[in-house]
Amino acid sequence: MPSPDPRITAFSFRRQRLDGSAAGALDAVAAVVGVYSAMPGGPLSIRARAAGVTADAVRDLERSRSALRMRAMRTSAFLVPVASAARIAAATAVPESRFRWLLRAAGVTDAELPAVRGAVLGVAHEPGTVGELRARLAARGLDQETAPWTGGPALGRVLSYMTGFGQLAAIGQESLSSNALRYVDRRSWFGDASDEPGATTRADPVESRAWLARAYLRAFGPARLEDLAWWAGWSRTTAETALAAHDTVELDGRRRLLSDDVAVLEATPPLSDRITLLPKWDAWTMGYPLDGRDRLLDMTVHDRVFDGDGNGLAMVLRAGRAIGAWSHRGERGTMAVDLDLFERVTANERGAIDAELAGIAAFLGYRGTTVREVGTVIPDRRRMRRPLVPVD
Repeated sequence: MPSPDPRITAFSFRRQRLDGSAAGALDAVAAVVGVYSAMPGGPLSIRARAAGVTADAVRDLERSRSALRMRAMRTSAFLVPVASAARIAAATAVPESRFRWLLRAAGVTDAELPAVRGAVLGVAHEPGTVGELRARLAARGLDQETAPWTGGPALGRVLSYMTGFGQLAAIGQESLSSNALRYVDRRSWFGDASDEPGATTRADPVESRAWLARAYLRAFGPARLEDLAWWAGWSRTTAETALAAHDTVELDGRRRLLSDDVAVLEATPPLSDRITLLPKWDAWTMGYPLDGRDRLLDMTVHDRVFDGDGNGLAMVLRAGRAIGAWSHRGERGTMAVDLDLFERVTANERGAIDAELAGIAAFLGYRGTTVREVGTVIPDRRRMRRPLVPVD
């Protein structure tokens, strides 16, 4: 079933810079509030929005400390601009107790947490992997015998907990395909005395939720109240209060749009039949709940581009709407692709798909591509799950 109004698809597609119009890597991230931090999806989401962006420009987001990984919408891990990190943190905050399971799994009690936190921060003045931080702790007499939480997977859980609540920053490695992280004292790394990088005081939660609601409608609208609540991880009441801070117009009895965007929507030209390839968990595919995805796909093929947990697969789009799914893996230096096309494509369109896959392979550092057409892309759910907070 097509979207009720093709302008809705065209408007939000362009607002998300999927036409390649982002001025650079940071602009691509800011255009959608944040991109999922999992590799290589995050870098590929940036590449889809900033035409000609290089892998090095994506790495520079963290090198220059202009973006950071943090727990954000729906408690998932995102890469966000440092400039908006404080507001996003305040708008999406959850009780710390919600993630105490990480400490319990690491064998750390509530009473032990202050000392554990202090010990980790004491060795995290410079970025280090889990193994490197373990070695630094051992040099201070904290090893698996004296401090069991430093051994095995327990230390990774402690670091994940501290990253999720702002004491540590998690930094990616040089490889855009690796989810191995380095951890560093967040205050030390960002050179600020507050708990939020780039801010001198904590952001106000009410103002921050209003800011986030506006940012969502700017990039994902027109959208329903239910869409915003799902995306942000809020209750319907919280979403309604946040939206009430803005002047909005209701379209088609369901979707809302900022009043100052109505004229832009009405003047929006239709999208061309351009082919676009998106990675898993792209903002375009993960911005709406199940019953809000009609702008980007025919719901009869929904289960070929989303798995049973609601994770958006890597997709092939024509004019902003899904016509296929794809997945990739490394095979001896080559990017091996499984391609599931459920709509006919012309020879030119197939050529565009192959060219884009080759560009993605080069971006990620592969020597080339091999493409196999399959009936459906079946995801490995163990690999599809997003970590709630960065893990090692």
